[in-house]
Amino acid sequence: MMDRIHGVNLSGWFIPEPWVTPSLFAATGATNETELQTVMGSVAYNERIRQHYETFITEDDFRRMAAIGLNAVRLPVPWHAFGSQGESEVYISAVDYIDRTFEWARKFGMRVLLDLATVPGGQGDSNNSKSTPESVADWHSSTNGRHIALSTLDQLASRYGMHSELMGIELLDSPIMSVRTGLFHTSNGIPSHYLRNFYRDAYEIVRLHMPETKMVVFSASGHPAAWKRFMSGSKYKNVCMDIHLYHYRDDMALDITTPRGLSSAIARNRRLIDEAASAGFPAIVGEWSGAAVFTNASITPEGCSAFERVFISSQMASFTKARGWFFQTWKTEKRIAAWDARVALGTLERAMLE
Repeated sequence: MMDRIHGVNLSGWFIPEPWVTPSLFAATGATNETELQTVMGSVAYNERIRQHYETFITEDDFRRMAAIGLNAVRLPVPWHAFGSQGESEVYISAVDYIDRTFEWARKFGMRVLLDLATVPGGQGDSNNSKSTPESVADWHSSTNGRHIALSTLDQLASRYGMHSELMGIELLDSPIMSVRTGLFHTSNGIPSHYLRNFYRDAYEIVRLHMPETKMVVFSASGHPAAWKRFMSGSKYKNVCMDIHLYHYRDDMALDITTPRGLSSAIARNRRLIDEAASAGFPAIVGEWSGAAVFTNASITPEGCSAFERVFISSQMASFTKARGWFFQTWKTEKRIAAWDARVALGTLERAMLE
């Protein structure tokens, strides 16, 4: 049985994100990777990205993670991780840097969960509100998007499936799934039957290269109870559901400075993990953070920090029925307190992580 997971995401490394590395996007007007390449042009973009790959995460980051008691990383990779030469875009390969991740993990006794985090056409993001650009989910209707996603998973499993540091592969990050909203209506998103068929096919592909001791992970897409009787056959081994637990927006936005707000947020964490178990799957919390809502304008910055610290430790306690967790994320350029593990987790007693 593997150790309990106490990990961090390495967000913003292979999939540039403005909130993680605003300097990459400075003075471009771009809000995502595709726009950035369009604005800069492929040659300048790839030169900037190569420098970013080289410097953003280094061996020293792994040394620091291990020093504070972390034992795993969740590594989001794009569909073009092995490079891509298209009509309108050219992407350099990230493979050399993924290789380094495994070398550093081996050196510092850590494990790696590979996460296919983007697909051509967009899968949406069930973590985001419907008004954000990331909520567009056109991948399922693109002509070869499914094939490209499966091919990337095949390459990842073929290259890394036997590495002792590999914890497993997550088949898709957090796609927006279409769900029934009434007798005759469903929400926008990827049809659930499409996702189910994709996950079954992807399972077969990665298992060709990856032993049953490695996890195959799929996203709850915000609805863990919707996956009952999925992959219930005996041929499916070591399948785990990823639940993302955020509390900073929309209907999940609760003021954690009130006892009711804090207890409601923690109860929601426990309920969703229990729903995964009821659907027949062990859960991992693939993403969570210290971000919450503070409606009391009189709270000082120091007060906010104190509440976030209580919130973080309370959330950790609520994850006991899961196999473990990955904080979002390891580092941000601006050291955003609720999102940067160096700030949020670095001050916790090591015993809390172990």
